[in-house]
Amino acid sequence: MTSNEILMLAVGLFTGAQLMNLMHAHWASQDARRGAAASQAALKRAAGDHFLNGFRLYRLGVPPVVPAPGGPHPAELLEASVRDFELKLWDAADRIEDAARRDGLL
Repeated sequence: MTSNEILMLAVGLFTGAQLMNLMHAHWASQDARRGAAASQAALKRAAGDHFLNGFRLYRLGVPPVVPAPGGPHPAELLEASVRDFELKLWDAADRIEDAARRDGLL
């Protein structure tokens, strides 16, 4: 090998190492951007879930029952059972959603 070939080999190795370094820096910045975007999305989703869950509890909260003389009216019993059923449905939907989020489906 001549001295020019040895010098070109060294320059080629140095250039290749620098290009790989730049490529790894570019990939790391892409990963950081994706991670930041995923973090922002998770933060927004958590804030939205917190807001909606608070709203759901406010909307579906059972008012205190004032006992009527002679027992509750049949319409009140029906309303209470329907409200209880609605709360159970929302609870089941929340459990399904939590399981889907835990499994990474949402």
